[in-house]
Order: sequence, then C-alpha cells, then structure tokens
Amino acid sequence: MQPQYIARQQAHARLRLLKDAQNMSVSEACRKHGYSRTCYYKWAKRYDGSLQSLMDRSRKPHSHPQQLSADEHALINRVARAKSYTDKHGRKRTLGLYRLHWLLRVFHGFTRSVHGLYKALKRLGFYGPAKRRRRRKYQRYERPWPGANIQIDIKYLDPIAGRKEYQYSAIDEYSRLLYARIYNHISVHNTKRFLGDALDFFEKHRVRVRQVQTDHGSEFTYAMLPHVVCQHPFEQALQDQAIVHKLTPIGKPHLQGKVERLHRIADEEFHDRRHFRSCPQRRRAFAAWVTYYNHRRPHGSLNWNTPVQQLQHYCQTQSVNYV
Repeated sequence: MQPQYIARQQAHARLRLLKDAQNMSVSEACRKHGYSRTCYYKWAKRYDGSLQSLMDRSRKPHSHPQQLSADEHALINRVARAKSYTDKHGRKRTLGLYRLHWLLRVFHGFTRSVHGLYKALKRLGFYGPAKRRRRRKYQRYERPWPGANIQIDIKYLDPIAGRKEYQYSAIDEYSRLLYARIYNHISVHNTKRFLGDALDFFEKHRVRVRQVQTDHGSEFTYAMLPHVVCQHPFEQALQDQAIVHKLTPIGKPHLQGKVERLHRIADEEFHDRRHFRSCPQRRRAFAAWVTYYNHRRPHGSLNWNTPVQQLQHYCQTQSVNYV
C-alpha cells in the first residue's frame, strides 16, 4: 500500500483537475493535467467537497467465497491446541505446519491448502510476526536405493539422577529406516557393538548396507589423531563387512542432515515430552518409540509413507532383489 503523503498528493492533483474543468472545457483540463475524460467523470462523481473523497480507496474485498468458515477455524484451533504441549524446559511446542495440515486432511476431512492453514493459524495467534533471516541454500542428497548410505551420529541426552546417557542413531538415507539405542557412555566398544546390531537390523529388513557415513569423532575414526597409527576398530569392522566408510568434511554438518533431523524429531516427539525417573525406563520407552517411528509415523519427505512402507514400495517396483 502506498504511503499516506503520496495518496494526499494525488488527491490534491485531482482537486486541481476538477477546479480547472470549471474554467475551461473538460478536454482541455484533462490534456493539461494528463488525465482521461473517463477518469475525470469518475472523480467528479465521487467528489463531495472533501479531500478525503478524492483519495484512493482500499481494493480489498469485503468477503471471499474461499475464505475459511467459523467451523473450520474452530476445528483448526481445537486440533492445534490439542497437539500443543509445553516441554520440560518450559517452551511452548506445537506440530509443524505440514504435519498439522496432513493430520487435518486425513483424519478431519480438511480440504484447504497449506497456505490457507498458515493464515488461519496466524489469525488464531499460533504464529507471531515472521522474522527475516538469511538461510544458506543447501543441496539435498537423495539415494536411489536402500542401503546406499547409512548416516550414523550420537546425541547427548539429559542426565537422569546425575547419570549421563547418549543416543546412537543410524538412519538409511533412502527409506529413513531407523535403528537407535541408548548407551551410558561413548566409547569405541559401544560404537562397534552398535554397528554390529545396526547391520543385523538392516539385514533383517532386507537392506544391504553399502556405505556408512559419520563425522570425524574419535569414536568413529582416528583421522584427527595423527599420533595413533593403528586402525580404528569401527573402521576395521566396516572393512571386514566390505562396507565403505565415508567421513563428512569438517564444518559441514548439513551433510549429516537426515540423522541431525532425526535427532530434532526425537527431541520434539519423545525426549521433550516425556519425563522418566530411571534410565532403564527411558530406554524401554525409547525402543517402543523407534518401532513407532519405523512402522507408524508418516514422513513428509516420503510422501507421507512410513519407512517400512517405503521399503515395501521399493521392493514391489523393482524387478530384481536389492539385497
């Protein structure tokens, strides 16, 4: 919308046109001020003696046939608030926009677009003013078949009764199939044991692992320790299985984006929502959540399929076995 002072200047120019048209012909006044005769008669009909009547009016329609009804606003408000929660740090959390849209569309018959849902959530107070920030444009890497690359990383968990724990995660880039376990400390022994269990898990789901990708942590490689001349047990285990070990470049965590996103999802949907009194209780609940993640949780990047469904779809569309 144009500034107010420009609108007043235009109104004064139209007023001068109307006054000159009283002393000369309409055609001469329009040629002098650069207006058409149609424009002159429009403003002459609208002029009521005040300058405000010669200012532009808002072209915003009073109603729209596609605007959301009161019932739809009530549905959005009810579902969004039912899915909102306060995490253990006191922060208000809610579902993501696209996940909420999928939930409304599948279970509540919502037919509006994602943009319409976003505008409704803004009107209902779920979103504040948007903060402008520059984002780096990263290229997304997708794998053509299951097992082409497995991302492995470790996440630090909040301690329970002073005991620290760590989440080991391995995720298939193609299907997002996840294997994760919680250990009480980070060590080469736990890393090697996790790798063996993860390979057995993927083999059980008929996924042959061709490559494993990690960062430069000392639990995965001795590349950052030049004084160590022996081979790392993790890399030795991969070599015995004829699996390539790929190290991500230093300072580029986005190349581990899928496992990093998994850690964020685990925080939002499990760790920040649940309170546990003991470490064994958290481990049992986490194992159940991993099963839910693989078999029941739909993924937007997989066209709202689960990882197991994505694997089944790949197996059905391939003429040869990918194992």
